[in-house]
Parts: sequence; C-alpha cells; structure tokens
Amino acid sequence: MLRLIDRRNIEEFPDLVRSMHRDRKRLFVDIFRWDLSHKNGEERDAFDDDDALYLVLSDDTDRHVASIRFLRTDRPHLLDSVFPELCDAAIPRGPDIREITRLCLPLRKRDRIAARNILARGIIDYAAIAGVTSYTAVCHMAFLSELLSAGWRCTPLGQPESINGAPAGAVQIHMDDDTAGLLAENWRCPKAAPRLSNHQSELAA
Repeated sequence: MLRLIDRRNIEEFPDLVRSMHRDRKRLFVDIFRWDLSHKNGEERDAFDDDDALYLVLSDDTDRHVASIRFLRTDRPHLLDSVFPELCDAAIPRGPDIREITRLCLPLRKRDRIAARNILARGIIDYAAIAGVTSYTAVCHMAFLSELLSAGWRCTPLGQPESINGAPAGAVQIHMDDDTAGLLAENWRCPKAAPRLSNHQSELAA
C-alpha cells in the first residue's frame, strides 16, 4: 500500500512508522555511514516534526518497504538550514515547492528499482493533488543521473560538493505536463502497483 502519513494520521500507523525509522537507521547510518543522530535503533532528526509528511510504501504485513519525506520550503528545511552552501543563488521556496528528503529504498537491486518507480509515481501524484509545481533535493550525483535518464527536468542550484564521502548537489525538480508520461515510459510500474489517489487529498495541504 502507498500512504501519505503526517501529524493528522500518524497515530494510526505506529508500527509502520517505527519500521520506517528503523530502516532509515539501517540504511543511512549502518550502511552509508552517515553521521546522523539515532536512538533505540531508529534514525530521526529535527525535521521529523509535526510539519513532516511521509510517502510510505508498505508490504502485505504493513511493514515499511520504502519511503520519502516531504518538507515545506516556506518553513525551515534541510536545504536552507543544513546545506545552504549548495545553492549559488536564492534557495527556491514557496507553498507550491516541497523538499524531498530521506529517500529510503530496499537494498536488493530488483526490489529497489520497483520501489523507486512506485515512489516516483507517488511524488508526481502528490504534486497533482497538492498543487506542487517543483521539488528541491540534496541529491547524490549517481541518483541525479537516474532522474535525468527518466526524463525528469532538473535544474542544478549550485556546484556539487562532497557530502558523506560522495559528490552531491542541490537540484530543483520541475513537475511539467509531460513528467508523468515520461515516468510511465522510462520508470514503469506494474499495473497492480499501489498509487495515491484524490481521496487522499486531505493530507495534501
């Protein structure tokens, strides 16, 4: 299942949310060796607060498979609070711009690609539901190459720098009229793959 989770419904999914934070710790701290705070086997930071919105993919047992975090850019977020040096000019902000953070995917390549494609379609669906025109992100160059290969229109916001031992840079990802079509062609999802729908719009604001 693909869900939007925020302060309005997070108490409905305590096990799923804990599973997400455990997988984030396993991926970012144990495997990637990022210097992130963690406690009781879960990775959380200051932006996992009441303003955070999560796009979460779960399996049939309601366990976390993959997720991404959306942050508003008209409030403090990672790019303006932690990585402002990655932007050569003004940081894109506004009620129609979200920041994408904490992309957490499975380790097995086949599972990772399938989950990536489902989350990517969810990102586009959320943009349509919430009126989001673009996203910002601090993106490792390897993943930026994947985005560009899928046809996503990305604007670099500055020169890449080494972050956690790998080159990364800030980008703005534009939601264009043809973005969904390009994704369907290049990052295909199975017909039965879960997706967001307009009935979830109450969590889009």
